[in-house]
Parts: sequence; structure tokens; C-alpha cells
Amino acid sequence: MKTLKIVAKFKVTPDTREEVLASILKCAELSRAEEGNIYYDVTANVSNPDIIVILEGWKSQAAIDFHNSTAHFKELVQNVTGKAEIEIDVLSQIN
Repeated sequence: MKTLKIVAKFKVTPDTREEVLASILKCAELSRAEEGNIYYDVTANVSNPDIIVILEGWKSQAAIDFHNSTAHFKELVQNVTGKAEIEIDVLSQIN
């Protein structure tokens, strides 16, 4: 079975960056402990630190569905709504 990958991009402002980043890092720590998680990396764009990107690897769609139902994920969504422009891509490995 091929893993699924998620690229979640958060465009923030200097005023909201620290608050959004704190919420992301809290969620990341708990997400890494989930059974279906392979990796959960929080990164920032080198030339624009106001673009925060989460790179995630999951064992299956069921693992993603479980993740999306967790309290920590729901808290992240609630905490960043209105404070960041969010773009999410779910990718399937080809090779």
C-alpha cells in the first residue's frame, strides 16, 4: 500500500505568526504519536518565514480520517481559522 502525503500551507501575517505556529507545533507533537502517522514536519519558507508548511506522511486514508477527528486537530483548525490563509493538498505516491 502506498502512503499518502499531505502538504498544508499556512500564509500568516507577522502579527499572527507566533500564535499560529504555537498551535501548529502543539498539534504536531500529538499527531506524531498517532499510530498511522509516518512523519509530521513543520517547516517555514526560507525566503518568507510567514509561510509555514506542514509536511505529513500517513499510512492510509483511514489514518488521515482518524487524525482529522482528533481533538488536537480540531483545536488547530479552530485556533488558526481567520488567522491564516490555508491551502491543503493530499498526495498519493506514484512510484
